[in-house]
Amino acid sequence: MATKSQRRATRTHRRRAAARGLVRVEVQAAKKDAGLIRALAETLRDKPERAASLRSTLASALQSPDVKTAFDIFGSELSDEVFEGVFDQPRRDGWRKVDL
Repeated sequence: MATKSQRRATRTHRRRAAARGLVRVEVQAAKKDAGLIRALAETLRDKPERAASLRSTLASALQSPDVKTAFDIFGSELSDEVFEGVFDQPRRDGWRKVDL
C-alpha cells in the first residue's frame, strides 16, 4: 500500500500530465515488440515534428477509409472465392426450434 505522500505525488503527476493533454495507456505486447512500442510512444509524446508523419503513416497502414462496415466488405463486388470457408463453420449448439 502506498503512503500518503506517494499517493499525493502520483495524483500531482497525473494532474500535470492531464493538463499537458496526455493520458495513460497500458498495452500488452510480445516482449520483442516492447522496445518498438516504447519508441512509438516517445515519438508521439515528445517529438511533434516527427509525430505528425508517424501518425499519418500508422493511420494509413492500419485503417482502410474505403471500408467502413461489414456490409461494405460483404456487399462488395468481390468474388465468392474470397469468402470461401468463412461461413462453413458448423453451429456449436445446434439450431433452435422456431414455431412460425
